[in-house]
Amino acid sequence: MTQPLLLEQTRSGQTGLSGFTVDLPIKRLIFKRFVAFFVLFCVIVLALAGPIYWQYAQEQQQRLLAQEETSVVATTQMIQKEMYEQLHLLDLLKNSPAMVEYLSSGSATDRTRLEVLFKNTATTYSRFDQIRLLDNSGHELVRVNTPQGEVQVVPSERLQDKSHRYYFTEAKALAADQVFVSRMDLNVEQGVIEQPHKPMLRFVTPVLDADGDRAGVLILNFMAQNMLERFRLQMSRRIDQQGMLLDPQGFWLSNHKRSNEWGADLDNPTHNFATLYPDAWPSVAAQESGVVETAQGLFRFQSINPFAFSLSQKTDFRPRQGALLSDATIANTAWKLVIFLPKEVIQAQSVLYQPLGRTVLALIVLSLAGVAWLLAYNKVHKLARRRYHQAVTAELSDLYEHAPCGYHSLDTSGHFIRINQTELAWLGYDHEEVVGQPFVNFLTPDSQLRFNKFFTLLKTEQEIDNIVLEMQCKDGSTFYVSTSATSLNDQKGHFAIARTSVFDITDRIQLERKLEQLANMDALTHISNRRHFYERGELEFQRAVRYKHALAILMFDIDYFKRVNDTYGHDGGDVVLKQLAKTVQDSLRDLDVFARFGGEEFIALLPELSAEQAALVAERLRREIAEMPVIMPSGETMNITVSIGFAMLTAQDKQLDAFIKKADLALYQAKEQGRNRVIEFNADSEQ
Repeated sequence: MTQPLLLEQTRSGQTGLSGFTVDLPIKRLIFKRFVAFFVLFCVIVLALAGPIYWQYAQEQQQRLLAQEETSVVATTQMIQKEMYEQLHLLDLLKNSPAMVEYLSSGSATDRTRLEVLFKNTATTYSRFDQIRLLDNSGHELVRVNTPQGEVQVVPSERLQDKSHRYYFTEAKALAADQVFVSRMDLNVEQGVIEQPHKPMLRFVTPVLDADGDRAGVLILNFMAQNMLERFRLQMSRRIDQQGMLLDPQGFWLSNHKRSNEWGADLDNPTHNFATLYPDAWPSVAAQESGVVETAQGLFRFQSINPFAFSLSQKTDFRPRQGALLSDATIANTAWKLVIFLPKEVIQAQSVLYQPLGRTVLALIVLSLAGVAWLLAYNKVHKLARRRYHQAVTAELSDLYEHAPCGYHSLDTSGHFIRINQTELAWLGYDHEEVVGQPFVNFLTPDSQLRFNKFFTLLKTEQEIDNIVLEMQCKDGSTFYVSTSATSLNDQKGHFAIARTSVFDITDRIQLERKLEQLANMDALTHISNRRHFYERGELEFQRAVRYKHALAILMFDIDYFKRVNDTYGHDGGDVVLKQLAKTVQDSLRDLDVFARFGGEEFIALLPELSAEQAALVAERLRREIAEMPVIMPSGETMNITVSIGFAMLTAQDKQLDAFIKKADLALYQAKEQGRNRVIEFNADSEQ
């Protein structure tokens, strides 16, 4: 900012002799004086400008380094967030009901449920090459693969013995609540590095049955390619785009020259940091962070411990309570972020190496008004320094106001006394609408109670972390935040101010809810699965029995579905199942319970309908399905029909399964009588 202003002032104060008309002797005298002044000017400029330029060069370097701090912080948080999400998913899978029930029962039904959970997780997040469950002897119990992005459940006969693999050896030494994470390397298939390269991290943890006994090992093969791509994107926004991520041995996990990466895995021992930058490596290897200047340029380095989540750190990137990482994990993931500023880049930022700066230098050399120039230079220089300090102050203020998290301060009554723009933007309010208002006015009722307890406790505690609240925006929408607060006391030791950081964790809350939804949803048709139907259906059944309300149940079965599969293949069968599910779902009410019961069989509970109404609904659905055109993957159009059996709740019905059986018998009669029809259960005809 200083140099363009300096040039502008120099041009406006420029003087010369071109406007004078003098004779030859005077011209010679002027020339001699010019030489004398020029020599004196050069001496003064060299004496004064030399140290100034050295200081300026140092400030330029510091300014460049200060700009890099944003990349350092953002990259570190990005990697920590990525690792936290994998730990979180590992923990969710480890403690999921499907996992515990299968390890406790070993039944085929629970195994299928666990396979569905693994498959849905791999499909949803598209970041795992494999998800595996091993027993205590190292044999695979369940495995899901993702070849070419297609999730596949490995059949039992293809499961393997992994007792000799290093990660199982590491897992045997883990405590029940420990996690082992491997070093990042390129995936190997049948002894050959897979092409294209797949950078891989393996997350390993023991799993327990319902009795708390160790029952096996859960392994997530995390594909780190997307994380490395985001790292490269972050580095591409820098001045010279030369950012590196090193493993503990100094080999590149990511480099601006992709050919330098994975030296250890690709048997290129010279493709490492120590070989290319021998003067910088000793400091980078020995220290946690710092700056090294060599003949090649400046190196800003920072240790990135992706799992080092400090309890006092103002971030929501923390593992769950009690999660422990093995010593080998810490050693495997002791990565280094190195930002390199070559000499050419540093010099390119200097005014003397830019065309504009050289123009300024040429104007200074041509100027004969040395004293005027020095006075103008000093004045502009002081102005530039003042503006520089103002810019620094403004930058610090901007950092607070537009930080990636919210900040606010509350007085002893819980009223806002300060809030940054980030949090205001989340809430949708102006500064004047918030300051002076009680914080609870911006919370949902449940969170207001939680905050009051938290705020009362803060008055006696110095610091409280990770309080989850639901905040209310101006437009009525809400979002979830994790808050951490520090109390400040006055001179008498009394509570005076609460300083609070706020992190938006809505995505995390939504992730947890989405996982719950995946466990209840049929993966093909996106309607309720059999397990979820029993959960909801039992509630509706008991309510109808208790209050003697009408309740109808419908069982659907696609007529001649095997012909569809034989003619159009399973892809065609899947199209039929999805279209039928959508047609029925759109036709039923929100309060009806509709699910895929198994194969081509569907089931629905219709509360508050009489037998006549239920018969009309069943007939309408049968007709809509019969008239529904189904476009096969081949482009052909076909039609299907369904047989429907339905039954009404009676005083004799005490169990949901028996109620379902009645509809199933009616369905059987519909098929026996020629299909494509609706039959109501008749107790007199039951066999």
